[in-house]
Amino acid sequence: MDAVSKKYALRDRAELSAAVQQPLRNNTRIKFTCFDCSPKYFVFGANSGSLYLYDRNTTSFLAIFPSQLGAIGKVSISHNEKQIAVGNQSGSIGVLLELEPPNVKEILSTDLSPTADSAGRPLAPDKPSAFVTSFCWTADDKELYCGDSRGIVSLIQFSLFMGRNILNISLHPVLLLENRIVQIDRYKDLLLVSTLSKCVLCNTAREEFKQIGNRPREGQYGASFVIAQPNNGPTPPSPPLMIVDEEDVRIFCSRPGSRLWEADLEGNVIRTHQFKQAAANRRHRQLQCLQESELDLGPSVPMDGSMMVVPFQVLYSIRRQLLLVHDRCQLLIIDPVHSQIVLRTDEFTDITHVAVVDEWIYLLAGENRLFQLRVEIEGEEETTMGSPSSGDRVSPNTSPLPPTAHDGRKQKQGVYILDNVLNNNGGKQHLNGKESPMLLSTEATIKEALVSVVRGKYGRNIKQMFMGFDQQQRLNAQNSLGGGGPERPTTLNLTKIYEPSRNNGFANANGNGLLAEFGIEAAGEEEYAEGENDIMEDLVRSRTGPTVGPLNGSKVQMKKKFSTSLLDGYETSEDDATVRTLYLIYRSSIISNLNFADRYAKIFDDYDTETIVRLLGKLEMVMEDNDEPNARLKCVRIYFDYLKPELLWEIDDASRQFIKNCFIVCNTTEQCDRDVLDQLDRCTDCGFYLRATGTCHYREIGVSLMQYYWSRKEYSQCFAMVKHVPYLWRTVTRYYIQDRREDKVVACVWNLADRELFERAAAEFPFAVHHWKRLFELVLSYDQRDEMICLNCDKLCTIAGLGSKLNHHDNRSTEDNLGEQTAKAERRFRQWNYLLNVAIEHIEGGSPAELLRLLRSFADNIPKGTISPSFYIRCLLFEAK
Repeated sequence: MDAVSKKYALRDRAELSAAVQQPLRNNTRIKFTCFDCSPKYFVFGANSGSLYLYDRNTTSFLAIFPSQLGAIGKVSISHNEKQIAVGNQSGSIGVLLELEPPNVKEILSTDLSPTADSAGRPLAPDKPSAFVTSFCWTADDKELYCGDSRGIVSLIQFSLFMGRNILNISLHPVLLLENRIVQIDRYKDLLLVSTLSKCVLCNTAREEFKQIGNRPREGQYGASFVIAQPNNGPTPPSPPLMIVDEEDVRIFCSRPGSRLWEADLEGNVIRTHQFKQAAANRRHRQLQCLQESELDLGPSVPMDGSMMVVPFQVLYSIRRQLLLVHDRCQLLIIDPVHSQIVLRTDEFTDITHVAVVDEWIYLLAGENRLFQLRVEIEGEEETTMGSPSSGDRVSPNTSPLPPTAHDGRKQKQGVYILDNVLNNNGGKQHLNGKESPMLLSTEATIKEALVSVVRGKYGRNIKQMFMGFDQQQRLNAQNSLGGGGPERPTTLNLTKIYEPSRNNGFANANGNGLLAEFGIEAAGEEEYAEGENDIMEDLVRSRTGPTVGPLNGSKVQMKKKFSTSLLDGYETSEDDATVRTLYLIYRSSIISNLNFADRYAKIFDDYDTETIVRLLGKLEMVMEDNDEPNARLKCVRIYFDYLKPELLWEIDDASRQFIKNCFIVCNTTEQCDRDVLDQLDRCTDCGFYLRATGTCHYREIGVSLMQYYWSRKEYSQCFAMVKHVPYLWRTVTRYYIQDRREDKVVACVWNLADRELFERAAAEFPFAVHHWKRLFELVLSYDQRDEMICLNCDKLCTIAGLGSKLNHHDNRSTEDNLGEQTAKAERRFRQWNYLLNVAIEHIEGGSPAELLRLLRSFADNIPKGTISPSFYIRCLLFEAK
């Protein structure tokens, strides 16, 4: 039965306060702070830290469970009604096991937030502690998800500690988001997490994460799964390559202004439902199908049909079909699929907490008052078996609702018509040896089937049918020419298909863009519901799909995208499946803020380097198709986090060259790295940097590559890396010292201003008098003429605007250019006193007399007072020894 023809009412109102307050014995100090219910129990958390358990059917008091947790902020009963999860308001989580007496045990607890930092120091006492904001049990009650005020979703796995000797419970963070968790909901392997700013959809089986929409919000808004069309009968067999859901499940996310985003199970936003304006615009139409006495509008509703705005803070599900929202004084019950407010009441005041069991609603109000009411849906079990007459047609005022049960059957029939016409010989399907009567080969029937499929929930499969048809045509042609046995069908390339969403991949919600692609005229505007613009929020560009909705009346050009569906998707080649997995792991790592290095390693461990390089190339193309900035850099980081430097000696030359180029990309792509390089002067002839940076990314990989090339005398490969990554001048200098390159070592240690390299060169070479003379000449060129020598071509180059002089203690320009720490280190190096003290210790022969004679030749160019008297005292002491 269509939802419009159903009647809704609120029945069995009752106040249960007297029975609930009985065990308190008029103790006014104990207040219930939260509660939850199940088919068998009520459980209340109190400010005293105790749990109060009641029988739901008789409201009789059963037991009290004291704890040391303090004021309780959140409770949740498991589906099997054997455990209760408890969260207090200061960051502790407890679990009560074996609920039924006499097996009741104590509450096991753990802390949600650490009391000390990584170094073991206690955290500041004034820092606010985290607390649980949402619980969500899995269907088998073996796992419990906890969302907290920090934005962390943690997992408790009961199988890890539910033994005979229970010691403690442990939390495993699975999702790290930016702000507070508002609501967590679960459907099969999909976990829906709503925060103050966004909603995230998670496939817990594959640890994949996807944000729903990309328009931010600010405030407490919930999200929930809703089953639009439950499957009460057997599921028909699926044709090849088809994806048929057992149930038509949608995601609804709260938006500001009494709106809901409707999304599919792939996380793609389909449409926006506006309930603030819909209540006023459709009030009279609703009253035609809902009796006013049953609607319970109440006296507070103005005669013009307007209503108070109720923020959709938490979405409570009623039998996975309706949604309940509330504020302090109002309850709204919504049919989200059909965009209707079906019930409303404001007879209760000071509502603090709500719980739902099946169709029963329980309200906890101030002063420990509990109320119950039941949602009655008349005609819920009725179904419409007959089909509309041929004279029926869609009214221009039809609401933009999902297909009815008849339309759903028509869509499935259209799926089978198209699949068998396109993919079976002669367009015939044989079931149990008989030709199926539903296959019609007329153009009108095929067109009608195509329209029904594209506009229905199976629209994402139409592309596969046509690709299967192309494969069958090629197979038939091969067989007709005597080409031998059947050809294996080519696999679907995910980079060549449209985003597989139910509606979001088309130019509008009815899929007109895809219909136009196959030569079928799109539906006219008169087929859309009147006032659709009033309830449709403009959708922004999604993360994986094109901009949805008309822009200034013009058609939107669709862009081919890579599938990021969280569902089991298309049949693909091994490479495409691996690339898809890599991309989904990458997207998940961004949303979840977790380290996925182990997941990448499990994939890369199955391939050799050559295959990994090929996969990274495809992954880069996928990222570029999905508008990911710096796609190559992101692919390189994924691989470099996995790569072990010692493997560079064992791979083939092409893969090594790829890694070398990727290392350069890693250090020259991001703006911050380019800014650092821009601050270094280059040689005007060869373009090499005159100095080196203080560090680089993936240093071990770069050094290993240099070692490999230098050991094989492939110097051109080394200097090709040094030209782009000047940090590697340090590695080259070490090789110069090792190879006794007198013509290069002095200039290198001076330009790099690296104390460790300088002292090592002076000791191991060792420096003779002519080496020190060359060094002092470079010092004067630098100090007097702002010149440095190119380490590649030995040309003296003027340094533009450096302003760095020896012994100048207020050298802010250098600090601004190179960073404060690097500038200080360089300034300490480029001082006469430091250079001369090293010279005394490492001069060849050990006598300072030659050094003093050399220094006298430079006396006219050294400012007076620059050299400390302590230097001369050390010379006398060395001479005396």
